[in-house]
Amino acid sequence: DEITRLPEYYPTRTEIGILREQGEAIAGHLGHDTALIELGSGSPKKIRVLLDSLSPALYVPVDISSEHLRESAGDIARDYPDLQVEAVCADYSAGLQLPELPGELDRAAFFPGSSIGNFDPDDAVRLLRDVGQMVGHGGHLLIGIDLKKDVTVLNAAYNDAAGVTAAFNLNLLQRMRNELDSDVDPGTFAHYAFYNPGPGRIEMHLLSKISQQVRVDDQRFAFEPGEGIHTENSY
Repeated sequence: DEITRLPEYYPTRTEIGILREQGEAIAGHLGHDTALIELGSGSPKKIRVLLDSLSPALYVPVDISSEHLRESAGDIARDYPDLQVEAVCADYSAGLQLPELPGELDRAAFFPGSSIGNFDPDDAVRLLRDVGQMVGHGGHLLIGIDLKKDVTVLNAAYNDAAGVTAAFNLNLLQRMRNELDSDVDPGTFAHYAFYNPGPGRIEMHLLSKISQQVRVDDQRFAFEPGEGIHTENSY
């Protein structure tokens, strides 16, 4: 959430602006009284702008974090008392299994935030195929996809001056310590993100500052200074 509010990080405020300016046109394409399925219960501002324009009959937020999902879905249910809310805690990248939805409702999927860019191309195709099967014949998908732009803008968005994205990236190492019985020292790695023009993606890495060996469970991995772990892509 903090990343989305950074001055360098343009995608969130850009999408919210589009949803506000084009809400009526978007609703005309998606239709009213639909079952609106949000993949990744993300920015509350985005979904509220869309709900106000669309007035769906049913809202189905899908998210992997039960705590975040319970809070966000509860807020929506409280603020939109006439809206039926059916939250689904699931990893949508591993297949989409939704509860039975009213058969007469058209389905519209909402996948904002350029999150599709975090999938490698083949995986993105598989996910979109799953979405197509989920919404069915005559269903719709409203998706946010980032566009290629000035490299300085792209690089700044993933190397913010406040260091929030760096902390987000380095937190992976803390998770390794807590959950994978690793002896990794997060202080010996540094955040590194850059735009790779060949595949057209931002790459995030964690580079070792020193020569070291890192244990994860019963395996050991050797790093020289400058060698790293490739943690994320944003196409």
